[in-house]
Amino acid sequence: MKRSEVRSEKSDVRSQRFLFCILYSVFCILFFAGCAATQEASVNADPALLYTEGVILYQDGDYNEAIDKFKKVMEDYPLSPSATDAQLLLADTYYVSAQYSDAASYYASFIALHPGHPKASYALFQKGMSYFRDVLTIDRDQTTTEKALLAFNDMLSFYPASVYADKAGEMIVFLKKRLAEREFYIGNFYFKDKKYKGALARFADILKKYPDAGLSDKALYYIGKSYSELGEDELARGAFSTLIANFPGSSYADDAKSWINNNQEG
Repeated sequence: MKRSEVRSEKSDVRSQRFLFCILYSVFCILFFAGCAATQEASVNADPALLYTEGVILYQDGDYNEAIDKFKKVMEDYPLSPSATDAQLLLADTYYVSAQYSDAASYYASFIALHPGHPKASYALFQKGMSYFRDVLTIDRDQTTTEKALLAFNDMLSFYPASVYADKAGEMIVFLKKRLAEREFYIGNFYFKDKKYKGALARFADILKKYPDAGLSDKALYYIGKSYSELGEDELARGAFSTLIANFPGSSYADDAKSWINNNQEG
């Protein structure tokens, strides 16, 4: 055999081996990719495993990833037991990541779908807390304060024996005081602006809506002052007398007495 033919044959062998290596590598890549895809599909086909992955992510503080897992369980497997657990923990995840509006929405949805669930009272309490976390200062709109108050009142009405009942009661007291302070803030603004009728309406709302908020003596005093400024001395005297009778230890009682002494009936 000629030397050139030998070289040509060796070259053909090397080419065949190279081609074989390429084909084998491609086969391995496709094989293992297929295995990985099969394994991933197997995991994704199991809502319990998806939920567990979400729990681990939640515990590790990977809240965005956890949210994705819980939503996938709910959307792809809405009838599985894991979907119920995922819905509540999804709300919790939004709550701990300070996304309170979303948290309140998912807690509300959980309660609507599962009112008899053992954790329904917890969800309703957390709905109230989600709104509470968004409560603004008294010079701002108090819509979230009102929503929080409603949620806590509902919790006491629907689940009075809940372990969260006492805490809900404490939150109700706090929120009523906040709303009463808001009314006084607006009423005092009107009073200083000499819009006494507008002020009277706000002070009266404190007595009507929030009698246990701890501002009744203050409201009565400013009701008396407003009537006095309007020249309605008889009505002013009635407000001051009520203040003295019901709140004798109030810091406003002495001023009320002074007004009465200085404005004796003819």
